[in-house]
Amino acid sequence: MKISKKVKRRCILALAALLALPCLGLMQTQAAKGIDPGKECSLTVSADIGGTAAGNGDYMEDFKRMAIPVSVYRVADVDITGQQFTPVQAFSEMDFTKINGGSDSVSAADWQVLAEEAEAIRKASLPEAASSVEVRCTDDGAGVAQGVLTGLSTGLYLVVADATYSPDYTVEYHFAPYLTALPSSEYTLESTGDEEWVYDTTIGLKPDPVPQYGKLNITKILRDYNQTLGQATFVFHIVGVDRFGVTQYEEVESMTFTAAGSNTITLENIPAGLTVTVTEVYSGASYEVEGKNSDTALIWSGAAVSAGVSQEASVTFTNRYNGGNRGGYGVTNHFASDGNGGWTWENPTTPPGQ
Repeated sequence: MKISKKVKRRCILALAALLALPCLGLMQTQAAKGIDPGKECSLTVSADIGGTAAGNGDYMEDFKRMAIPVSVYRVADVDITGQQFTPVQAFSEMDFTKINGGSDSVSAADWQVLAEEAEAIRKASLPEAASSVEVRCTDDGAGVAQGVLTGLSTGLYLVVADATYSPDYTVEYHFAPYLTALPSSEYTLESTGDEEWVYDTTIGLKPDPVPQYGKLNITKILRDYNQTLGQATFVFHIVGVDRFGVTQYEEVESMTFTAAGSNTITLENIPAGLTVTVTEVYSGASYEVEGKNSDTALIWSGAAVSAGVSQEASVTFTNRYNGGNRGGYGVTNHFASDGNGGWTWENPTTPPGQ
């Protein structure tokens, strides 16, 4: 598909928005003419980040199936030069002295501080958004997820994208709030190129993915119990693999019975999305498994469970007394990395602090 010059220019603006914060170069503008304060602007918010700032196509696959709520809040008026901002309404106490006038000393950090200040004000005062949209694919995931905000007046805007879970709830994407000016120009972002003001601007979302975790419940049913043999211990080996079959989690757990009945142990903080295989590797000296001694389950995040999408991962094993006369009690040893290439033994029989 041939890409037009206009689209190329918008892509340049989107990339600059991701890497240098929107309107960072605005203070250096030498546009040939002033902006038209009566002209409406539009802002296209795009999730087209694959292969650019993030360099991770996995984000794009998620974003093609997500709906990301985005709102903009008008923080300041802008004069016809595009270099002077005056805070408005709920944001009236903000100080734009440092960025006003086109100073070359304004940094990305300065813009980020202002964005965070504006976001704090928004959370405290809850002003009405100037406009809102959902960033999503509209063509069955074949294209780029985006949303268009129209009817915006010239000025400085706070862009806020809500934290959103991936479709399978394995990742929660967070988005830093930032400021962007309308209109803009290639010159304001590049200090070179077209000096014409752009009233229809495109910016890109920059995600901060937060992995989610879930639980695994292992239930043991002991049908009968030989009191004479004493406590009976059962040992389980748990291995979790990702969608590529790579092991990402491995643990050994045990369960001890002093009577017939049922018991459950819960393993927490397992990466969501892993497929875990639980194998009963020791069934007590005088007990045997009824049926299979291995089972698999998919780990769902706590967020998925809370949303009613699925239930916590669970496996169940049943054992019975086999008529033997050997006891089978034991403990499970845990080893933790000492950070220097070695391992530290965590003795489960030693009280904490000793």
